Amino acid sequence: MKVLALFLIITFPRLVFSQNAPKDSVYTEVINNLVYILHKVEPGQTLYSLVNKYECSVAEVSNVNPSLKSDVGIKAGQVLKFPMFKNGKHVSASAYWAIRKKAWASRNVPSKTPKTKTPVKEKASKGPYHDIKAGETIFSISKLYDLDISYLVEANNISDNKIKVGEKLLIDKNDIEKIVIDLEKDTEPVLVLAPIGRKVSEAGIAEVINTSNRTTKYLALHRTAKVGSNIKVTNEATGITIVAKVVANLSKKGHDENVMIKLSPYAFYKLRPKDSKMRATVEYYVPFKKKAISSK
Repeated sequence: MKVLALFLIITFPRLVFSQNAPKDSVYTEVINNLVYILHKVEPGQTLYSLVNKYECSVAEVSNVNPSLKSDVGIKAGQVLKFPMFKNGKHVSASAYWAIRKKAWASRNVPSKTPKTKTPVKEKASKGPYHDIKAGETIFSISKLYDLDISYLVEANNISDNKIKVGEKLLIDKNDIEKIVIDLEKDTEPVLVLAPIGRKVSEAGIAEVINTSNRTTKYLALHRTAKVGSNIKVTNEATGITIVAKVVANLSKKGHDENVMIKLSPYAFYKLRPKDSKMRATVEYYVPFKKKAISSK
């Protein structure tokens, strides 16, 4: 019995999640409470075509497929793991199980329902929507409809600058404002920049952190500000200012060497940028160095 119980514990997640996997996948697997699709490579498929299919990045796939870190070439018959995303978020096992449970419950409803029972009215669908076309960006769409870009991003659950051709974006101002008002009820307390120590001011390029994390916290990556400290960021074009918490330091070389600061999506779009990059100024404080006491 112990052997049977152990077998069920190991195989049950795969059996459950395989019921909703794409047709050309083998099944799904749960790793650290996150759902991954196991895909068997077919002739003619490339890593980049599959990354596009499952709407993820090469880096995300390489993290769970060690063989790809040294060779991005794939072969027919090879089984690869791909993160399962929904609305820009990696699906958790608990969330996926809740969806499956709800689906099963609806399937098991008796077919003979009383005719006298009044059907539940569905909520009116929000609208109108904009169909994304080639060459469009969230910035151009916000200008086209005269929308606040931070509201457009939050209402459509956009976690970075990426949008895809064929997707739909909610553009109704009233609906967008209602959604954002509800979202902002759960935002973190406003951070304050305490003037303690030596003041440092800088100017440079600000970018958004490329992440699928939908946190409403104001987070920042800066090259020299102390991790855990607060930093004030101002959009030079609009004059809008926020205060964010530094959670990590930018590297001095590589992709970020010409970037002054990176902000979490929620913080970045609150500055009302006109593009994926913006000129910004920052202000932060560093502790005064303690003078060494000389002994006489």
